[in-house]
Amino acid sequence: TGDALLTAAEVARRVGIVPPKASCYELSDGGRDGGFVFRELGRADDGGGPSGEGLECDAANYAALRKMRERGSAAFCATGDVLTRFGLSAAGGGGAYRSAAASSSDDERHVLQDPAARKALADLVPLVSVFARHAPRHKEAVVAAFNEAGRHTLFCGDGTNDVGALKKAHVGVSIISVPDVEKKQRAANETLDAVRAEDKKKNRKKKTDAGGRKSARGGNAGRKSRAERVEESLRALAE
Repeated sequence: TGDALLTAAEVARRVGIVPPKASCYELSDGGRDGGFVFRELGRADDGGGPSGEGLECDAANYAALRKMRERGSAAFCATGDVLTRFGLSAAGGGGAYRSAAASSSDDERHVLQDPAARKALADLVPLVSVFARHAPRHKEAVVAAFNEAGRHTLFCGDGTNDVGALKKAHVGVSIISVPDVEKKQRAANETLDAVRAEDKKKNRKKKTDAGGRKSARGGNAGRKSRAERVEESLRALAE
């Protein structure tokens, strides 16, 4: 998602992507020896000591992180900018994924396509539950990483900037808007609201009528109101 990390994590918790009692950890750089760590989301780094160092994000620790995720005690999150820096570190830092914040000469828009970066992301991405503040190139790289990790992917996008990720996924679902249809739907809803309001007004008037009128109305008790008939017609048209 392009949403902020805290918003994305909260939505993910509400829809069941993040377990109810799981602690959320955010991928960040600046860990021990310039590496990457997962720090508890929303907790400021105190700058020293084991409690401020977070969970080491390196290949040797992935098995332990995976167990935490499977137990439902932890959920890991990552923003697009940090994934880019992670890719830079893999592309330019040898075997250990070391920080490459100083590698300003590298093209950040293409580094995620580097073979070493793709391999590093394929190892990391399956651990992550929430991807926030992702630009289109980040989304494409994440889908590609899942593919390379042997997963089957489905991506749902709502704009033309998601084309790259839609094409990378095994199943791409594009949500598009059709202005003409939306205009007709709005007009139909407005008509239906007007008919319902008119029916309510007529019903209130009938309730004040004399008993003779009420008995005459009894013969039409099984008839549907005009609003109900209009609603049925609109539903049939939509189907």
